Amino acid sequence: MGDIVTKEELEWALGCTDAVRACAVVTRFMNDLAAFKQGKNKYDVHSSVECYISEYGVASDVAFAKIGSMIEDAWKTTNQARFERPELLPAIQRVVNITTSMMFWYDDHKDAFTYSNCLEGTIRRLFVDPIPF
Repeated sequence: MGDIVTKEELEWALGCTDAVRACAVVTRFMNDLAAFKQGKNKYDVHSSVECYISEYGVASDVAFAKIGSMIEDAWKTTNQARFERPELLPAIQRVVNITTSMMFWYDDHKDAFTYSNCLEGTIRRLFVDPIPF
């Protein structure tokens, strides 16, 4: 993005747009899916998975599927922003990059943010043993 941000880009980023909200949805739901697999601590509040199960009276696998579809919809919203406002692409790309990074933190319903040993293989492949050119 460089050192210069236009006023329009700053207003877009601070304006809690659909893409920014979608990034938050992806982050929250992926975290909740991973945390649900790990179990709950004594003082934890209910996750979106537990709320969905309680509200609709469904099994956890149904809740996982529905929340997974909500994550997919949020991904679509994030990607759509790239095409709707091409003049803001540098700012929008930052939001897309943050959203994409959630796959490293919460892929396969594992919480690598809390349990960083899950990222060891990825970090090793990227930085220690990279593919030679």
